[in-house]
Amino acid sequence: MSLDDLNKDLHSFNDNNRDFHAHEKSQYDPNIGGVSSVSPFDEKLEWEKARRELNPFQKRILKISIAVLLLIALTVGGFVYSAWWKNDAFHQDRVSISFEGPSAADSTQVVKYIIHYKNNNRVLLKNAEIKLNYSENFQPTDNVNVKFLNSTSSSIYVGEIKPKSEGTVEIKGIFYAPKDAPVYLRAELGFVPSNGSTQFSMDTQISVKITTDPVLLDVSSPAQAMDGDKIEYIVDYKNLGIRPLSKVQIRIEFPDGFQFGESQPMPSQNGSYWTIGDLDSMQGGKIRIAGTIKGSDSQNKKIIVSMGQLGDNGDLALYNKRESSMQIVSPVLTVSQSLENVADNIVNAGDSLRYIVKYQNVSATGLRNAILTVELQGKILDFSKINLESGAFDGAKNIITWKASDVPALANINPGDSGQLRFSIPVKAIIPVENGNDKNLVIKTVAKIDSPDIPTPINSNKIIGSNTLELKLASKVILNTLAYFTDTQLKNYGPIPIQVSRETLFAVHWSLVNVSNDLVGAKVVSSLPAGTRYTGTTYPSNEKISYNPQANQLVWDIGNVTAGAGTIIPIREVEFQVGVTPQTNQVGEALKMVNGSTFTGSDTFTGKTISVENPEKNTQLREDSTVGYLGGKVVNGL
Repeated sequence: MSLDDLNKDLHSFNDNNRDFHAHEKSQYDPNIGGVSSVSPFDEKLEWEKARRELNPFQKRILKISIAVLLLIALTVGGFVYSAWWKNDAFHQDRVSISFEGPSAADSTQVVKYIIHYKNNNRVLLKNAEIKLNYSENFQPTDNVNVKFLNSTSSSIYVGEIKPKSEGTVEIKGIFYAPKDAPVYLRAELGFVPSNGSTQFSMDTQISVKITTDPVLLDVSSPAQAMDGDKIEYIVDYKNLGIRPLSKVQIRIEFPDGFQFGESQPMPSQNGSYWTIGDLDSMQGGKIRIAGTIKGSDSQNKKIIVSMGQLGDNGDLALYNKRESSMQIVSPVLTVSQSLENVADNIVNAGDSLRYIVKYQNVSATGLRNAILTVELQGKILDFSKINLESGAFDGAKNIITWKASDVPALANINPGDSGQLRFSIPVKAIIPVENGNDKNLVIKTVAKIDSPDIPTPINSNKIIGSNTLELKLASKVILNTLAYFTDTQLKNYGPIPIQVSRETLFAVHWSLVNVSNDLVGAKVVSSLPAGTRYTGTTYPSNEKISYNPQANQLVWDIGNVTAGAGTIIPIREVEFQVGVTPQTNQVGEALKMVNGSTFTGSDTFTGKTISVENPEKNTQLREDSTVGYLGGKVVNGL
């Protein structure tokens, strides 16, 4: 058999070579005659199997290790879950606060707002409190749980807000603000989540438009005025609300060029603040303000009046605000007044007033047949003694009129031409004072000039040259120095006639009459001559008299003196006692008891310091019949 054939037999399987592939049977065959036997290879497998199995100790260690690992895994997992739960239990944006209420309100009417708050977290909110902030125009009212903090803030304590819960609080109040004024309410909810200690807050705000004014406020002024004119502003106010207002103040911003003259009532401070105080429902009042205005042609002059509640910090919580405008216009014929012998427009009783009235054509065209008038106002003028160089005086109307028939220059006034007219009138020497209203007296003269050639603009008033001059009357003060031996209040003693080397006591009287204006800082100063003794006895006890022994000076500190003292109310008077002891070289003479006395005081109406002097007073007392003229001369003693 060739090698090729042998190779084929080895690698092929058929009936011819079946025996060639078979092996010799032995005892190690798996099954011989149905008896199982173990191969040496099977023993090795069994040993490997036994080696891979754990003994009881190893199994125990394995179980413990698995338990520990499982516990660690559960602990870590629990911690991670707890941290996740805690962090996710609270979020600030899950807390909300909002307003429910009107966005428009009537001033002075009670409005109600509901504040909604909500906690959408899984934790409790502690120490919850709502802080309210609002403009000074808002006043909380009838709120049981609201705690007032200051004029612009309050607070409402809520306490705890449970998880997944919500609630409401109510705030009622009144807006005192001008119509269309924007005001607001702001609420801030502060709280601490129960799973932490940090303070959080959420806020909300609502804007409110005011639809009505809380108070009536109106200011009226002339539509037009000329440079230097006397003008008057009138301010009307009234509480339109159902509740009283407190700490009410009115503030006025005057236009540039306005010079304040007087007002009724007078301002309380700054010359432009009027403190009204409390104002009941439907209660009102009026302020009249007079002054002069200066400005150039066509200039606009605006006055601004504000009314509100005065805050603790001095700011004004506005109730209402009004404005009024006036235009400065220039006439084509100007007129002005002056006085020859008066300074600062202050006059005294008995003065003779010499007026000069000037006029001028400031236009570019001539004017014909001008008429000039002066109206005189004042109960203290003596109209019976008016003196005119020309013109005519109407005593029924107290008007002086000059026409071309009296003053030919008025027939034709060319551009740039000017002229002047004169008249005089005295102030009454005795000022008529009948009641408390007869004070702060003035003399007012109004000069006007007109011509038929002055045009009248359409829809405007004719611009007539006008000028107003006001004079203030200074109060008339009368000081009298009298003395008495026989006196009803002070007990005097000593010889009459007065005798050498013997002291005689006298009561010296200072009396003061104040006619028409209130006085402040009033006092009388005098001194005692050598040889006169001040006993220190005075009457009445409420009058203040001081004595300086080094200078022998006496001062009566009067203070304030009301207008009408000595005329419609009792006279101001004080008595003090002095003693005189004549010497031998004074026989036949009258002795000086008091040197000259000087009164000074400030007139509150004119601002002028009034000074009055009295001569010395000696012992010749015509006012005391028990002394007379002769009893006051020194005689030798018996």
